[in-house]
Amino acid sequence: MKKNLTVLALCGTALLTACGQEQQPPVTVAEVPGVEAAAGWTQVVREGWPEAVPREGLAKGLTLPIERYLVSYADEITFLEGRGNAEIKCMRALGFPSWRTEKLGANPPSSGSSSNMERRYGITIRSEAEKTGYHDPSESAGSTSSLAGQETPQAIAALKGKQNGKAVQALEGKPIPEGGCIGESRRQVPSPDITLAEELSGQSFTASQETPEVKAAMAAWSACMKERGYQVATVWDAANLTDPASSSSAGDVEKKTALAEVDCKQQTDLVAIWFKAEQKIQETLVAKHQDALGKARANTVAGLTAARQVTAATR
Repeated sequence: MKKNLTVLALCGTALLTACGQEQQPPVTVAEVPGVEAAAGWTQVVREGWPEAVPREGLAKGLTLPIERYLVSYADEITFLEGRGNAEIKCMRALGFPSWRTEKLGANPPSSGSSSNMERRYGITIRSEAEKTGYHDPSESAGSTSSLAGQETPQAIAALKGKQNGKAVQALEGKPIPEGGCIGESRRQVPSPDITLAEELSGQSFTASQETPEVKAAMAAWSACMKERGYQVATVWDAANLTDPASSSSAGDVEKKTALAEVDCKQQTDLVAIWFKAEQKIQETLVAKHQDALGKARANTVAGLTAARQVTAATR
């Protein structure tokens, strides 16, 4: 299962090569060389995003109960956009009018949900198996980052609020917020409160594989694969037959194996059975942790609201 919001844990919304920079010169405001004035705020590409609920394949229309306590890809971008704009505003106030953050949304994942329903139970979309095998269709997209030239020692000090491991409180008389502009952006736009939901999602995913109905369906799927010439006990074994990580694109053997996996899942109803088993487990977990999940969701909604307000102020 994919992990979401790892970008929020980075040193900032801009990818900075100087995150661990040492022995920087004294802090003074200076022009950022080779960077033109920014045309606006954090840029977001809003085309080609995946749906929060699968619209095709064996997982079409499936949504697990825990998903409402997580965040969709669209919500993730909302958080990052708000933080990026808060960061830009802060950096401009400290003397960096051309400061930019990384463009968002240009390379979306193949799934729009935190649960990664399209591939939670292995590959489920036949057209993807036919075209890309076990490779994630979104992996071919390249980086659109173009932030070179702005990571000067002065900018990093303003961004992080420290230099050479020591706190920097001002930049040519202008007070730097605690933790720099990164710290300021995080205070203005708190992170989504999804830790508990992610833990429960992982628990249900593991527990579902031990249920009698899923074991029986998996055995039926394995038998179907054997009839097609593949000796695999679980869906996780099928991809290993072709080692997709060893190449950047799928070959004919990989595509054929992936197609067999999807066809056998359809024949044995594995995905539907697995989903129902995990859905039942999650309903129990959600009921058990309802109060904590409700509070966490309220925190996440508050963060989303804050992010939207920060971005709205830049319009």
